[in-house]
Amino acid sequence: KGHLPNDDFMADSAKAQWSSSGRGDLAIMKQLGANAVRLYGNDPREDHKPFLDEAEKQGLGVIPGMSDYPYTQMEGNCMTTDFNCYSQIKEQYLSNLKNGFLDDHGAYHPALKYIIVINEPDLKIPGITSPVKFSRALVSAIDAMVDAEKEAGATGNLPNFTVTFSFGVCTACSGADGKPSVGQMLELRRAMQSPSDFGYTAQNDLASIYKTRFTNSFNTNNPAADMKPLFLDSYEANFPDVPVFIGEYHAPHVAVGEDLEKVLDVASKSPVLVGIAFFEFQ
Repeated sequence: KGHLPNDDFMADSAKAQWSSSGRGDLAIMKQLGANAVRLYGNDPREDHKPFLDEAEKQGLGVIPGMSDYPYTQMEGNCMTTDFNCYSQIKEQYLSNLKNGFLDDHGAYHPALKYIIVINEPDLKIPGITSPVKFSRALVSAIDAMVDAEKEAGATGNLPNFTVTFSFGVCTACSGADGKPSVGQMLELRRAMQSPSDFGYTAQNDLASIYKTRFTNSFNTNNPAADMKPLFLDSYEANFPDVPVFIGEYHAPHVAVGEDLEKVLDVASKSPVLVGIAFFEFQ
């Protein structure tokens, strides 16, 4: 039996699964109607160019995420530096850029569509009751990623950053009005606009980054019928110009095919909901 060293499925060690010379997962996803693939594990020591090349060949965009390792697992992680993640994330992302995310001329690989800064930070750094702390972690991480781009000489095809929040209600976030995810997104926008209010001194103009290179995202297992009353009505009022996508979508207690058609219809009628990532391909 083969052995995968970690959960980085973009790596060469998982090539037997995703490549056209192996099981052909990416080709199968394309045949199923997907136009992008979202990933979780990310070992920055690995060369990801072959995976990105294969995805581009199959006509799929790629939405990779930063690993939890620098945030919560490595020695000296963000939890130990008062939720300032700058040094940890800069080192990790610089390695990503040098190992396939950028070409020799400094342009991002054309398959890369969004970069997930972290998945569900409101549940783990340190939790949904501490929005100042998780927002400080997020703005310092984004600041670090921008500086990593500068150091690596990134010049073209700059993808949007996103933070994928849970579908939890943040009662400690002002302005949420009891709506899931919206409060966390409002808190992050405030932190990007004024990081010093959250205990962080930025190296870059994060307010400008937010305006030009940021997309919101969230995970949910609620059905399509919930999207407008629970989320979109409030989101569209608060973020009329900021696109959003659903990073994990699967309502397990309803008919899957019917619900997928419904949520895609919801997206087609929304000025800001750009799509969903079905959870998950196995």
